[in-house]
Amino acid sequence: MTAAPAAPVTPRLAASLILLRDAAAGPEVLMVERTGSASYAAGKFVFPGGTVDAADAALSGPEAALRIAAIRETYEECGLLLAEPAPVRSGPDQDFATLVQRTGCALATQSLVPFAHWITPPHLPKRFDTHFFLAPAPADQTATADLREVVSAAWLPPQAVVAAAEAAELNLMFATYMNLRWLARHDSVASALAAAQVRPIVTVIPEPADSPQGRVFRIPEAAAYGETDVLEHRFRRS
Repeated sequence: MTAAPAAPVTPRLAASLILLRDAAAGPEVLMVERTGSASYAAGKFVFPGGTVDAADAALSGPEAALRIAAIRETYEECGLLLAEPAPVRSGPDQDFATLVQRTGCALATQSLVPFAHWITPPHLPKRFDTHFFLAPAPADQTATADLREVVSAAWLPPQAVVAAAEAAELNLMFATYMNLRWLARHDSVASALAAAQVRPIVTVIPEPADSPQGRVFRIPEAAAYGETDVLEHRFRRS
């Protein structure tokens, strides 16, 4: 008797923060490299982010929990804190909730622009319901990898990261690759933020399929990435 297929895993709610800054050659985005021992996305270059926890809602209520999670994960992974005024800190080892409560700083949740919504395909054993936000980088702060969740943090031109992935020099998550390609169209932070303000947010659940050229992932045209069938080997080394 054939066993019934297992029910899809319920995706965990997550948030990711895409930080941008202007540089002489054009906008740069903060990328972090996940540790090779991570249980998910090991060794991949991603935007700071992670799952939402109960403490995120406790700080500002459930409505803002996604934005709080994006800010918290960025602080924990690389020490950057979107807050006004930015408190003096001892580094990313200082507990986030304690720092916020002790200093009374206001987290800059309103500076985060909703950008994209991706859900991991149902056939995978670990799934995330991830909301991406775009924001300008905080001034006068230095990104430093925590060396636990991430082993490096760097400001890079989006088009350079895309090119490195397409040259099989590094691995990206599919959502990361597509979001970087969108960012690479813009020549300033202001341009990217303005476009994101009016960009439709369509939930993307990639559908894997085979093609004569190799494995592809299909996404909705309405998600406004400019293409719907994307070859896996473009962004992920074999």
